[in-house]
Amino acid sequence: MKLFVSEAVHDKEIVDTVFEASSGAIEAMRRDGPEQVVNGAFGTYFDETGKLLTFDSVYRAFDQVEDIQKAKYASSIMGSEEYRRAVKDWLFEAVGFSPTCDIIATPGGTGALSSTIKNSLMPGQKVIYPDIGWGPYVTIAKEHRVAIESYQLFSEAGGFNLDSFQETCERVMKEQGKVLAFINDPCQNPTGYTMTESEWDQVQSIVEKLSQSGPFILLHDIAYIDYNRKGDDYKRMFKRYETLPENVLVVIAFSVSKTLTAYGMRVGAQVLFSTNENQREKFMHACANTARGVWSTVNNGGMRVFADLALDSTLKKSYLAEKSDFVTLLNERAAIFVSEAEAVGLPLYPYNEGFFVTIRVDRQVIKNELHLKLKTLNIFFVNVYGGLRVAICSIPKKKLYGLPGRVKAALDEILAARNDHSPST
Repeated sequence: MKLFVSEAVHDKEIVDTVFEASSGAIEAMRRDGPEQVVNGAFGTYFDETGKLLTFDSVYRAFDQVEDIQKAKYASSIMGSEEYRRAVKDWLFEAVGFSPTCDIIATPGGTGALSSTIKNSLMPGQKVIYPDIGWGPYVTIAKEHRVAIESYQLFSEAGGFNLDSFQETCERVMKEQGKVLAFINDPCQNPTGYTMTESEWDQVQSIVEKLSQSGPFILLHDIAYIDYNRKGDDYKRMFKRYETLPENVLVVIAFSVSKTLTAYGMRVGAQVLFSTNENQREKFMHACANTARGVWSTVNNGGMRVFADLALDSTLKKSYLAEKSDFVTLLNERAAIFVSEAEAVGLPLYPYNEGFFVTIRVDRQVIKNELHLKLKTLNIFFVNVYGGLRVAICSIPKKKLYGLPGRVKAALDEILAARNDHSPST
């Protein structure tokens, strides 16, 4: 029997752990009431009343965008000129430098990730991800028929595992003569880890050395950059991308949707750095062709409001002041969860800042059992590699108090029933 789908995709089936957990939380809230449910599944920011956070500074500016601007196509496949200027200003000129780079508008950060894989690798080649990473990375790779090679995110000492990153990149470079490697920083999803300057220095050395053997594409996923504790100071690290060897291409994947907590606007960007101007231009044209062939143009109203916020000093000041309060709130929520977890002995991966904390449960059978048991208690987290992701961005402080103790009690009950004493291997 002939299939409606092509033979290459006949066994595709979407299984998204985030939406699965989120659906469970929504159903429980409808059944038992919102106050009886801990929704740590949503990866979007909710305020202390349990409502999706919308910045007044963003949506009042959006109200001022003319209807015709919201309705029309963007003026360019690459994104409108003012939008691309705004992205450059936001990421670089705000901290005092104006680099040579190419910018392509994308539908959210996801569009930037997908386009980069599509235009870097052939089907059957490998992309390199952290073992503990955002689940849809795998989905995107499969969509482009690309294989996955993972490096261990953390070393035994608890920092970024430079040895594993280097070994994995060396192995893939030897196999296929090219490397595409993803690093999600700052506020890594799902752990909330942010790399140190020293770790980035060593990553740069690894990249430079390996680029002598073949092209090295570094995908720097900065989805949560505007929620780090250092603010714009973090962006100074981008200066290192101006002087890399010619065989290195850096692609920054920027999510305007997350910066503005305007997730449905689907606005983002690919930012391309390379001292090899000819090859960078070829990559830019390939990405622009992907834009035309896959999504055509990005939400024009969303690009326009970001340009207005970024390029108007009064509007930007209003946004930054409002956002600052919610970065503080994130830090307060994290402090509650992390300190109580430490007090009760609930193991966590290293956390610095951001939307998520991940409970460490190395043994998959124990992790899965804990995930299911917590659902029966109306506690909803996302099942990820090596643990359970807790979206502190979506849990008000009153529900975080005592939560680590409840999770630890559930874990201890599972281990006791197995006559076991540790969730680790």
